[in-house]
Amino acid sequence: MTAPVAAPQHTFAALVSRIVELNARVSELAEHAGGDGANRPYLQLLGVTLERTKRRLACVRGRPADTTDLAELLTDVSAVQSTLRKHTLTQPSFAPGRIFDALARLSRKTTAAEVFEAAAAELCAAAGFDRAMVSTVRGSIWAPWLLFLSDGNDSGFNRELTDYIADLQIALASPMVEAEIVRRRLPALVSDAQNEPRTFRPLMEASNTREYVVAPLIVGGSVFGLLHADTYLSRRPLTTADRDSLRTFAEGVGVIYERMVLESRLTRQREQLSEAFRSVGQVLEAPVRIAVRFPDPMVRTAVAVEADGFSPAEVTARTEPGGLARLTAREREVLKLLASGVTNAQVADRLTVAECTVKSHVKHILHKLGAPNRASAIAQYIRATNSERRV
Repeated sequence: MTAPVAAPQHTFAALVSRIVELNARVSELAEHAGGDGANRPYLQLLGVTLERTKRRLACVRGRPADTTDLAELLTDVSAVQSTLRKHTLTQPSFAPGRIFDALARLSRKTTAAEVFEAAAAELCAAAGFDRAMVSTVRGSIWAPWLLFLSDGNDSGFNRELTDYIADLQIALASPMVEAEIVRRRLPALVSDAQNEPRTFRPLMEASNTREYVVAPLIVGGSVFGLLHADTYLSRRPLTTADRDSLRTFAEGVGVIYERMVLESRLTRQREQLSEAFRSVGQVLEAPVRIAVRFPDPMVRTAVAVEADGFSPAEVTARTEPGGLARLTAREREVLKLLASGVTNAQVADRLTVAECTVKSHVKHILHKLGAPNRASAIAQYIRATNSERRV
């Protein structure tokens, strides 16, 4: 077996000195790096690698070295480099990719409420924050709704803070930071929360917040909520990059939330229309025998047969040809639009009147036709229209 080749001592000594210097510098940087949930594993791995390198350096210093020692040292240096690279990728400057991944996960939620509930946790994981709070905004009231802490959610402090914000209602009055955010619809970075006079002091004291970023949640051009985030555990200084990351995330959440709200409304409207059409179909399919009036002088009285589920008076009122004639031109126009399947609000929009006016017209239409509901009135209108066409 060939003996290891000895490296020139002056070259090896210079290399060892350089590695010692680099090792000390990396150790110093690791001590000041934030230990948040995203990068803590890499910092721990880096610490183990540095310790192994230090022990190897202690063994080779002051004695002749060979290529095996050199190869092992270079392997350790390579391991430190790899770990540093992974640690760097967890920093906020690399957050955009993780933010888009988080928004993609939120978009797979089935309801808007689920998106709202999961937003804080996804924000902390994606942007390297330790703590995030979701709030609702109704008019001039800001109400903290959900608090998420990336590490230590079961701690006594976090439970106390959660209880504190449970019933908190904060008036959004100028020059409060949050009031300006709602008004301007822009994010903000508060660098000295404990001394900033525009913050809500009781919340800052209860949460021990040093600095934070906040962004509005916007739907349809209106602010419906706020997203707060900080680095409470790691004490990592917040920067404008954190503010911009939060803004990107908040804008994405707003888009997802709005889409789900619209989808929910569309589903409800479809169900209402389906129910209305089913009601109309039941009326049209009901075995109603129409009262027939023969011309004079043969018979001067109407022959009416009672239909299932309706009294003779109801049947006559529903089938009387003159029933629609009692309607005004506007009422007939409203009934025509209702028969086309539109809502009160849509009728009001087409006729350029208030929705309450449309409701009043509908009430008069039902009274004049003797109809118990709008489906019955629509059925009468359809039968009358079909009769006119046949004639």
